[in-house]
Amino acid sequence: MTTPLITDNLPQGPVTYIILFLFSLNLVFSYPLVLYPAHVIIENRLYAGWKKSRKRQMLKNNSRTILVFLTVCLTILLGDKLDKFLSIVGALTCTPIAFTFPALFHLKACAETTADKVIDISLFLFSMAILVYCTLQGVLNWNHEDEKPLVNYNNVG
Repeated sequence: MTTPLITDNLPQGPVTYIILFLFSLNLVFSYPLVLYPAHVIIENRLYAGWKKSRKRQMLKNNSRTILVFLTVCLTILLGDKLDKFLSIVGALTCTPIAFTFPALFHLKACAETTADKVIDISLFLFSMAILVYCTLQGVLNWNHEDEKPLVNYNNVG
Protein backbone atom coordinates (compact mmCIF):
# COMPACT_ATOMS: atom_id res chain seq x y z
CA MET A 1 0.00 0.00 0.00
CA THR A 2 1.28 3.46 -0.79
CA THR A 3 0.70 6.59 1.23
CA PRO A 4 0.23 10.15 -0.06
CA LEU A 5 3.54 11.48 1.23
CA ILE A 6 6.48 10.36 -0.84
CA THR A 7 8.72 10.38 2.22
CA ASP A 8 6.51 7.71 3.82
CA ASN A 9 7.32 5.35 0.94
CA LEU A 10 11.07 5.53 1.53
CA PRO A 11 12.75 2.56 3.19
CA GLN A 12 13.35 3.05 6.90
CA GLY A 13 16.94 3.86 7.77
CA PRO A 14 19.33 6.67 8.60
CA VAL A 15 19.23 8.17 5.11
CA THR A 16 15.44 8.48 5.31
CA TYR A 17 15.64 10.21 8.68
CA ILE A 18 18.24 12.64 7.33
CA ILE A 19 15.98 13.42 4.35
CA LEU A 20 12.99 13.98 6.65
CA PHE A 21 15.07 16.22 8.93
CA LEU A 22 16.34 18.28 5.99
CA PHE A 23 12.81 18.55 4.57
CA SER A 24 11.53 19.80 7.94
CA LEU A 25 14.41 22.25 8.18
CA ASN A 26 13.58 23.50 4.68
CA LEU A 27 9.97 24.13 5.74
CA VAL A 28 11.05 26.05 8.84
CA PHE A 29 13.39 28.32 6.90
CA SER A 30 11.11 28.83 3.89
CA TYR A 31 8.03 29.77 5.95
CA PRO A 32 9.12 33.41 6.42
CA LEU A 33 9.81 33.68 2.69
CA VAL A 34 6.30 32.46 1.91
CA LEU A 35 4.70 34.94 4.32
CA TYR A 36 6.83 37.93 3.27
CA PRO A 37 4.58 39.05 0.35
CA ALA A 38 1.54 38.96 2.64
CA HIS A 39 3.40 41.01 5.25
CA VAL A 40 4.35 43.62 2.67
CA ILE A 41 0.78 43.93 1.35
CA ILE A 42 -0.73 44.17 4.84
CA GLU A 43 1.85 46.65 6.10
CA ASN A 44 1.53 48.86 3.02
CA ARG A 45 -2.22 49.08 3.63
CA LEU A 46 -2.20 49.45 7.42
CA TYR A 47 0.77 51.74 7.88
CA ALA A 48 0.66 53.92 4.77
CA GLY A 49 1.56 57.49 5.69
CA TRP A 50 2.93 56.63 9.13
CA LYS A 51 6.32 58.08 9.95
CA LYS A 52 8.96 55.73 11.27
CA SER A 53 8.62 55.41 15.01
CA ARG A 54 8.80 52.87 17.79
CA LYS A 55 5.00 52.60 17.82
CA ARG A 56 4.89 51.80 14.09
CA GLN A 57 7.66 49.23 14.45
CA MET A 58 5.89 47.46 17.34
CA LEU A 59 2.54 47.47 15.50
CA LYS A 60 4.21 45.97 12.43
CA ASN A 61 5.76 43.26 14.61
CA ASN A 62 2.36 42.59 16.19
CA SER A 63 0.67 42.30 12.80
CA ARG A 64 3.35 39.83 11.66
CA THR A 65 2.84 37.78 14.82
CA ILE A 66 -0.92 37.77 14.31
CA LEU A 67 -0.52 36.63 10.70
CA VAL A 68 1.72 33.73 11.74
CA PHE A 69 -0.72 32.83 14.51
CA LEU A 70 -3.65 32.88 12.06
CA THR A 71 -1.87 30.68 9.54
CA VAL A 72 -0.96 28.16 12.23
CA CYS A 73 -4.55 28.12 13.56
CA LEU A 74 -5.92 27.72 10.04
CA THR A 75 -3.59 24.80 9.40
CA ILE A 76 -4.56 23.12 12.67
CA LEU A 77 -8.28 23.60 12.01
CA LEU A 78 -8.06 22.40 8.41
CA GLY A 79 -5.47 19.70 9.02
CA ASP A 80 -7.54 16.77 7.84
CA LYS A 81 -9.13 18.76 5.00
CA LEU A 82 -6.06 20.71 3.94
CA ASP A 83 -6.04 19.03 0.52
CA LYS A 84 -9.61 20.19 -0.14
CA PHE A 85 -8.80 23.72 1.05
CA LEU A 86 -5.78 23.84 -1.24
CA SER A 87 -7.87 22.62 -4.18
CA ILE A 88 -10.30 25.51 -3.69
CA VAL A 89 -7.49 28.04 -3.29
CA GLY A 90 -5.78 26.57 -6.36
CA ALA A 91 -8.95 26.88 -8.41
CA LEU A 92 -9.36 30.51 -7.38
CA THR A 93 -5.74 31.56 -7.83
CA CYS A 94 -4.09 29.29 -10.40
CA THR A 95 -6.81 29.42 -13.04
CA PRO A 96 -6.37 33.18 -13.55
CA ILE A 97 -2.59 32.79 -13.68
CA ALA A 98 -2.75 29.96 -16.22
CA PHE A 99 -5.61 31.08 -18.48
CA THR A 100 -7.19 34.44 -17.67
CA PHE A 101 -4.20 36.76 -17.40
CA PRO A 102 -2.38 35.54 -20.54
CA ALA A 103 -5.55 35.93 -22.60
CA LEU A 104 -6.24 39.41 -21.23
CA PHE A 105 -2.61 40.51 -21.64
CA HIS A 106 -2.58 39.29 -25.23
CA LEU A 107 -5.91 41.00 -25.88
CA LYS A 108 -4.62 44.34 -24.57
CA ALA A 109 -1.07 44.17 -25.92
CA CYS A 110 -1.03 42.16 -29.14
CA ALA A 111 -4.47 41.37 -30.55
CA GLU A 112 -4.98 43.34 -33.72
CA THR A 113 -7.26 41.22 -35.86
CA THR A 114 -10.82 40.27 -35.07
CA ALA A 115 -9.82 36.59 -34.96
CA ASP A 116 -7.18 37.30 -32.30
CA LYS A 117 -9.70 39.22 -30.23
CA VAL A 118 -12.32 36.48 -30.53
CA ILE A 119 -9.80 33.83 -29.47
CA ASP A 120 -8.65 35.90 -26.48
CA ILE A 121 -12.20 36.64 -25.35
CA SER A 122 -13.11 32.97 -25.80
CA LEU A 123 -10.13 31.92 -23.68
CA PHE A 124 -11.14 34.46 -21.05
CA LEU A 125 -14.72 33.15 -20.92
CA PHE A 126 -13.46 29.56 -20.86
CA SER A 127 -11.13 30.37 -17.96
CA MET A 128 -13.98 31.97 -16.01
CA ALA A 129 -16.08 28.83 -16.58
CA ILE A 130 -13.18 26.65 -15.37
CA LEU A 131 -12.69 28.85 -12.32
CA VAL A 132 -16.37 28.70 -11.34
CA TYR A 133 -16.70 24.97 -12.06
CA CYS A 134 -13.56 23.90 -10.18
CA THR A 135 -14.31 26.16 -7.22
CA LEU A 136 -17.89 24.87 -7.00
CA GLN A 137 -16.68 21.27 -7.19
CA GLY A 138 -14.26 21.91 -4.35
CA VAL A 139 -16.92 23.56 -2.20
CA LEU A 140 -19.60 20.95 -2.95
CA ASN A 141 -17.23 18.05 -2.24
CA TRP A 142 -15.95 19.57 1.02
CA ASN A 143 -17.81 17.17 3.31
CA HIS A 144 -17.60 14.08 1.08
CA GLU A 145 -15.25 11.38 2.24
CA ASP A 146 -12.25 10.56 0.13
CA GLU A 147 -12.70 7.73 -2.31
CA LYS A 148 -12.06 4.28 -0.94
CA PRO A 149 -9.47 2.19 -2.77
CA LEU A 150 -10.80 -0.46 -5.15
CA VAL A 151 -8.61 -3.12 -3.54
CA ASN A 152 -8.08 -3.45 0.19
CA TYR A 153 -4.49 -4.67 0.43
CA ASN A 154 -4.88 -5.53 4.12
CA ASN A 155 -7.27 -8.40 3.31
CA VAL A 156 -5.37 -9.81 0.33
CA GLY A 157 -3.85 -13.32 0.84
